[in-house]
Amino acid sequence: MKKGTFTVIVVPGDQQGTKQYRVSYRLFYALVVIACVGVVAMTIFVATYGRLLLKARDVVMMERQVTELTRRSEQVGELMRNLASMRTMNLQVRRMLGIDVSEEDSLAMQPEMAHRSAAANGFPADQEQGLYSTPNFWPVRGYITRGFSVSSGSENENYHPGIDIAVPRGTPVRAAAAGYVLESGWDDMYGYYVMIEHVYGIKTLYAHNDRLAVMKGERIGRGQTIGYSGNTGKSTAPHVHFEVIQNNNYVDPLNYLLQ
Repeated sequence: MKKGTFTVIVVPGDQQGTKQYRVSYRLFYALVVIACVGVVAMTIFVATYGRLLLKARDVVMMERQVTELTRRSEQVGELMRNLASMRTMNLQVRRMLGIDVSEEDSLAMQPEMAHRSAAANGFPADQEQGLYSTPNFWPVRGYITRGFSVSSGSENENYHPGIDIAVPRGTPVRAAAAGYVLESGWDDMYGYYVMIEHVYGIKTLYAHNDRLAVMKGERIGRGQTIGYSGNTGKSTAPHVHFEVIQNNNYVDPLNYLLQ
């Protein structure tokens, strides 16, 4: 055997025609390295391609789930509309029969009645939405102890960018219109307060609450309870301070509230 080489002997099963191959160590090591590189490359390819296949499968499954959830959401929406209509019909029948209807039931019936009235009078969808989202629903019913006054300027002691409605502590405070809770928390001036964002650049604020019933980002319906009146912040007696802000300007809430 020459230096730097080795001999590979191949012996057939019948031990006839034995063959010998002389291979250099350099060639052998090169073949081993090439084989190892090939195995590593194949392993990486299989692993990467396998992950891609798994991700593709997950995407397909998620798309199917989204489609199914959308279909179910539409079905739930239809069921909710049917239930609301049935509940409204039930309340109307109870009223016709002279059966007492609670305040909560009356409030719950108002959106459905408004929807029917708007549809019957041919209101477009955007105008119908405006009926729900314009702050025309009284947050509480009580005596107005202080009116709206901003003409004197914010530095004047008579400045008051809202109205104060006197009510007993713990009275449910309701949203004047549908919208989203923009802020919900504590302020040294307003105490526990809620600010709701509506359409057309309108916001409403409800201050001096004893406690709150909604959180920031929550979807709110017209007439929904958002808190309970109190005497928190800079307040001398239980009441609700109610503001309407349109395009970042304070406006008199009485211009919106239905009498």
